Amino acid sequence: MYNGVSVKKPWIKWDNKYQTGYKRIDDQHRELVNIINDLYETGVVGDLSNEYVRRSFNAIIKRTIDYATYHFSYEEKIMKAINYSIAKEHISKHRSFSIKVVEEVNKYDNGDNLVIEDFIEFLKNWLINHIIVEDKKFIYELKNSLKTICQDDSDENNN
Repeated sequence: MYNGVSVKKPWIKWDNKYQTGYKRIDDQHRELVNIINDLYETGVVGDLSNEYVRRSFNAIIKRTIDYATYHFSYEEKIMKAINYSIAKEHISKHRSFSIKVVEEVNKYDNGDNLVIEDFIEFLKNWLINHIIVEDKKFIYELKNSLKTICQDDSDENNN
């Protein structure tokens, strides 16, 4: 409690080690972390037998899918623009993740026993690992591509 107000601590606390150094992508990653925290707060801490909580959880699942789709599309446009050397592998990881999430959500929608805590743990682990490993490689190559473009422009202006 802080001055009589309960301060909710996030399940996943943003850490500087998640920073890629590309602000817009880092902002999107932060939003994905926030969404997963909302899923955790609603689906694990909350009571899914309560209709209101269940509807909120369903809305957050939709938000998760929509935002991940938007984020992946954003990254993939940049990959295409810079001709990212391992774009195919990176995009394949996005697709595998999306398929897994849709499969799990479909099971949940059909009343199958989706273990919410395991599902949210999967989302967390996949996202953190993907940021630290895959996205950092991508951003490293993006920054090098931008340096090369800037250097080429500079060379042309000096000639």
